[in-house]
Amino acid sequence: MKKINKKKIFFVSITFLITLCLLFYFIFSYYSTPIQPRTIHKKNKKNTSYPTVSFVAVGDNIIHENVYQYALKQGNDTTYNFKPCYQNIKKYISDHDLAYINQETLIAGDSYGIKGYPNFNSPESLIDDLQDTGFNMVSSATNHSMDLGKNALISSAHIWKQHSDILFSGLYENQEDRQTIRVIEKNGIRFSLLAYTFGVNETTNYKSIQKQLKTYPYILGQLNKEQIKEDVNNAKAQSDVVIVAVHWGKEGHSELSDLQQEYAHYFADLGVDVVIGNHPHLIQPIEKINHTLVIYSLGNFLSTMKDVYNQLEGMVCFDFVKKEDEISIENIQYVPLVNHYNDNVVTIYSLKEYTSTLASQHSILKDQADIIKEFKNYVKQMISNDDIDIEM
Repeated sequence: MKKINKKKIFFVSITFLITLCLLFYFIFSYYSTPIQPRTIHKKNKKNTSYPTVSFVAVGDNIIHENVYQYALKQGNDTTYNFKPCYQNIKKYISDHDLAYINQETLIAGDSYGIKGYPNFNSPESLIDDLQDTGFNMVSSATNHSMDLGKNALISSAHIWKQHSDILFSGLYENQEDRQTIRVIEKNGIRFSLLAYTFGVNETTNYKSIQKQLKTYPYILGQLNKEQIKEDVNNAKAQSDVVIVAVHWGKEGHSELSDLQQEYAHYFADLGVDVVIGNHPHLIQPIEKINHTLVIYSLGNFLSTMKDVYNQLEGMVCFDFVKKEDEISIENIQYVPLVNHYNDNVVTIYSLKEYTSTLASQHSILKDQADIIKEFKNYVKQMISNDDIDIEM
């Protein structure tokens, strides 16, 4: 019996010692391991529990003469090939369910002649190349919409309508077309796109253009509160999310104009979900007014404009997440871009990938010391929201 008791005592002692050692080990490991700060990488954060649609938007696609001449060279002087212009940022665009761009210049048909500034007409093949890049939402109500008059605008509206995979808004063939809300569905969420401009350019035949717009007001989306209210109400009845593209502000000014602030609050009061501004050719702030995300200006996208800060551009990405009957905007990310060109190339880079070597080859930036650092500081100053991640 004594031997048995000794064995029991031995095994109990061993078990106790092992348990004690393990206890000390876990306590020591816990308190000796520093607590790592919590980092949220919004770009990679995906909510798979709810229907989600990823969205990306860029600024003004302006086909200056140097742009289409470069595209012609890329097409061996027989066709216009714009794909190389967008190849460096295609990975960003094509990765999203919905990709928006503002087509600043008219695409009225090659029969009108391909033209640059001031009265633009861009090649029809541009549409295919935009689609190849991944764009499927396009607005084109701009100050250049009437560059070639009413018939050219209507022709452009007709050409875009042939591309049924692209949700196009801003130019219209007739009254019935104007009253048709543009809607697209992705992952069980329905989106509508409305587009407006403050007006058109005062060209040499401005009086004639104004007369045409007065006679046929339905061909172009213009800022008119009564009409906008009707459009938004119709869009709400047909979609879950209402996106408005608006041509506003002052060219070359980063400060918000009175018109921008007035209409931003008006869109918010109407319950628009997202407002995407264009026209200033410079990046401007982003803010939330009530539940409306207002992106005042993303600057240019593709162009050969000549001011230093015309080369700094914005791309914004986020997710629409549907939870029961509510849709929220989550994971907002801002990706600064650089419009890069010289005599041999016209293309776009993310600021993160842009190098001092490339800057030294840029027609405009080559003489700007520390321009990359300057651009980064400017972006931080302009996009100062705590809930927006900036990738640069």
